[in-house]
Amino acid sequence: MIASKAAQDLLFECSVNDPRDVDIEDLIIYKNGIIKEVPLSGCDGRMVMKNGKAIVSVNSKIEYPKKRRFVLAHELGHIILHPDREASFTDNHDTLEDYRKGSQEKEANDFAAELLMPAQKFKSACIGQNFSFSVLSKLAESFDTTLSATAFRYVDYGNFPICLFYCKGGIVQYWKKSNDFWSRIPDNRHLAVPSGSVASEYYEKGKIYSKEWVDQDIFKSTWFELRDEDEDLRMKEFCIITPKFDSVLSVVWQPNKSKR
Repeated sequence: MIASKAAQDLLFECSVNDPRDVDIEDLIIYKNGIIKEVPLSGCDGRMVMKNGKAIVSVNSKIEYPKKRRFVLAHELGHIILHPDREASFTDNHDTLEDYRKGSQEKEANDFAAELLMPAQKFKSACIGQNFSFSVLSKLAESFDTTLSATAFRYVDYGNFPICLFYCKGGIVQYWKKSNDFWSRIPDNRHLAVPSGSVASEYYEKGKIYSKEWVDQDIFKSTWFELRDEDEDLRMKEFCIITPKFDSVLSVVWQPNKSKR
């Protein structure tokens, strides 16, 4: 909540109504920071704070403007939320995908998400739509954000219950689900992605579906525990794949669930 409030206060302070108008570089400069675009090894961004001044380095090798934008918003979050007299943060693909509780990286991600996808505007943009890859893609385009960042935002503020599984090297790292996603999730952290999942097709066969086929049918038991009375229902899964980092974000949902 502190991170989101800080982002809201900054948007209000700068009289920003449309998040697409946010110029992250200007905001970093406004907060006594300077920006360097340099080739970085093993990370996408780095922030060094000393005596109230921040130096933000962003990897010049980042190929996608949306990712670069989120990296800068994340580093701005560190500047505002963690203004120690001397501090240093190095951010790579893993920290930028870190939405687990209790870490400063999560706080920086929460700040960036609220700055780029304000909760109320995001909720309004989701109204009246069932969930699918197409819907998520349109939201990402509308807010000028990456698919991964948009998916994590949808978990909290979308109008349809979904569950995300973040995997790396074929191993489940963690999961995050909407509050009203009721299926029971086994403790599969640090285990191989389950057989029969779309994620396993990528890791075992290198299979990547084209956009028109990306929403694939799976069984509920693929990712979730079944109680005695549970039916092994059909669910949907698509994967946001980042081959460079051998990571997969599996997005899973039950298509016949009611919208919020």
